[in-house]
Amino acid sequence: MGKSWTIRTRLTFVMLVMSFFSLAVFAILSQIRLNAGLENSLEERIEAGLERSDRSLTLTLEKYYSLLYDLCTDEELIEMVENYNNSGGSMEGMRADIRRDYSFISSRLEGVAGLAVFTEDGSCAYYDGLAASSTGSLWMSPKMNRLQEALELYQPVSCMRTEEGDEVCVFSIQRRLIDFENVDRNVGSVLICVEESVLQDALKGRGDEFFCLELDGRVISAPESDMLDAPISMEGTACIGDRVYSGYQTAVIRNEKSGWNIVEFYPLIHFNESIRGQQKILFLMLVETGVVLLLSVLFATRPVINSVEALLTAMQGVREGDYSVRMQKKRGMPEELVKIADAFNAMAERTGQLFWQREQAAMEQKNAEISALEAQVDPHFLYNTLDAINWKAISHEEYEISEMLGDLADILRYAIKNAGGRASLGEEMVWLRKYVHLQQEKLGKKIQVFDEITPQASSCFMHKLLMQPFVENSIKHGMTGMDREPILIITGAVEHGRLCVRIRDNGKGLAPEEVELLNQKDYHLDDHFGVENVRKRLRLYYGEEASVRFFSRQDEYMEVELWIPVLEGDGNEDCNRGG
Repeated sequence: MGKSWTIRTRLTFVMLVMSFFSLAVFAILSQIRLNAGLENSLEERIEAGLERSDRSLTLTLEKYYSLLYDLCTDEELIEMVENYNNSGGSMEGMRADIRRDYSFISSRLEGVAGLAVFTEDGSCAYYDGLAASSTGSLWMSPKMNRLQEALELYQPVSCMRTEEGDEVCVFSIQRRLIDFENVDRNVGSVLICVEESVLQDALKGRGDEFFCLELDGRVISAPESDMLDAPISMEGTACIGDRVYSGYQTAVIRNEKSGWNIVEFYPLIHFNESIRGQQKILFLMLVETGVVLLLSVLFATRPVINSVEALLTAMQGVREGDYSVRMQKKRGMPEELVKIADAFNAMAERTGQLFWQREQAAMEQKNAEISALEAQVDPHFLYNTLDAINWKAISHEEYEISEMLGDLADILRYAIKNAGGRASLGEEMVWLRKYVHLQQEKLGKKIQVFDEITPQASSCFMHKLLMQPFVENSIKHGMTGMDREPILIITGAVEHGRLCVRIRDNGKGLAPEEVELLNQKDYHLDDHFGVENVRKRLRLYYGEEASVRFFSRQDEYMEVELWIPVLEGDGNEDCNRGG
């Protein structure tokens, strides 16, 4: 079951929901309208940029196309090519003529990187404007002739290297020479090469956007040279090669002059900032409204809530056992809560009296039960011991009787003096050794007793005669009739704030089912009266904080583990300091 809401929480929640609902609807509608307006503005801006770039590119290409048209209609150039076609003249002479008559084009028109004239059989006479040479070029060759059957051709950008090792990127425009007497005859063609930077100058945007030229899925012009000839994709998130432009809006327009596609990459950072700015304003409005509403609710409900919280605090005190707590009546407390306070105070006083009476009765009953149980601490072991001493004296006629009687006297004195009181674990061990000495005479074998008691545990106090029944059971049930030498090991240590005493013998042990029965707290065994007695005493002395556990393996060992809480006072100061 979930945690219930308080009155204050319920009131605050209802008022905030009612107020926020209308405000949230207004904010959402405003945001939708704003987003639509910004998106329309963005699309208009992108469209305008594309149209402007398309016009600029067309004008730039027209400029170079006009030059090419002039060359293709130049009568002297046509005559030069015709003479070569008809007579098979010298190509070196033709190159020299082109260098002499047309080299000025590279210097007169910005961006022109070279000029090539192709004859009818595909031979090439060129002028490399970058190298200022018509006889040697690393990048101009007959392979550039790709006109085939078309009248004119715009070739995409290619990157080459000059003799100086510099990389140059150029695009080319090629057109057929026109023989006005027979326009269908193939005389040859003229090709001019223009630096790629001319295209970027024509496409340069007015802001953070940039433009590329694309043909057949590859970049033919871009602001950065490493983008050239890279694959370009505009499906989903735009990509150029390995570069991903996730924060850009892309748009495409076809340039009819060249047949190339102009791709615009418009950054959305300013658009997104505008959206986030509006969202922040709306959020601040919501927060401000919420704070005002919350303060209003708190101010209006504070007297009632404070009274209810005072009542809950008082009830919690009674629940924890403090029956002296009383609910204070304060000024401004509602009349209904005043009546509740009076009734609560009367109830707490009456409950306290009843609890005290019950506690007194329980304590008296507990003392009576302890006295009755301690009077039952297996007195028959004294008769057994006397019988063992008598048997020893008759059989061996030795004077060990004096020593045995002395031990017996010490045992009787220890058990009777301050019966039910406490003794340190060290004192208990002295008493147990005397008890074992008497019992081994009856057993007929010497019992090896080993104790591993830490100094800290030795100073811890416990109730007297708690370990005796377990030692008696070890000798009586575990060691009687055993062939091997009997051994008894007693260890004591303070672990996790509790005294742990372990009593282990190497006797006959018990079967697993018998051990399981012994470990059941409420199981009654007729031949284990001492165990039942100790369990009851532990429960009365220490409650649920003390425990007894049995461990055994048949024909190998039996072990009893006794856990007793280390209580403050009663001589346990050294024990506690040690832990």
